[in-house]
Amino acid sequence: MIRATMILAALLLAAGAEAQIAHGNKDDNFRVFDAGVAIGTNFSQVHGDNLAGFNKIGFTGGVLTHINFDPNWSVGLEVNYSQKGSATFPDPNDPFEYKLSMQYAEIPVLVNYNDKNRLIFSAGMAYGRLFSVREVVNGNETSNIADAISNDELSFIMGGTILIGETRHFGANFRYQRSITTVGESAQRNVPGLINVLLTLRGIYYF
Repeated sequence: MIRATMILAALLLAAGAEAQIAHGNKDDNFRVFDAGVAIGTNFSQVHGDNLAGFNKIGFTGGVLTHINFDPNWSVGLEVNYSQKGSATFPDPNDPFEYKLSMQYAEIPVLVNYNDKNRLIFSAGMAYGRLFSVREVVNGNETSNIADAISNDELSFIMGGTILIGETRHFGANFRYQRSITTVGESAQRNVPGLINVLLTLRGIYYF
């Protein structure tokens, strides 16, 4: 899966190597392909683990391309590395410390609406493949967490991007992401399984 993801990322970059996004006021030509890179921060939690709050902070980064059908509508394909999980918030009055760190290779497929001004609205789904997981309780790493976490995840994504600058090659992106499939067994009886929930802030550069 990791090798296939790297190959797909290389193909996305190659497809967009000569493409430039038509955001500039001096460039109104319609292009079929746009491409770019994105890096940012995930603020994540796991619903169903008896913890609350987006306390787990992780890195996310990857490449993206837009296949434009007209000046307003496009389909976006991304290949991302994404750190997810959960953590307790530091509290001097509570000695309990917990952190669950999950690393995914992720492929989102999104439908985008570009208002041709400065806003791009996106919604879609993502497939994630877990390739590393680590659980630390009160400073001690557990040994069996990999058996309790699913290797595959399907999630939905909603978000938006605001384009910055005169040429609009830069963008600030915010998205909300939530698992559709469960990634493990829940610690709560009224919750069917563990669910990754993320708030993500990214910076995007369009070639």
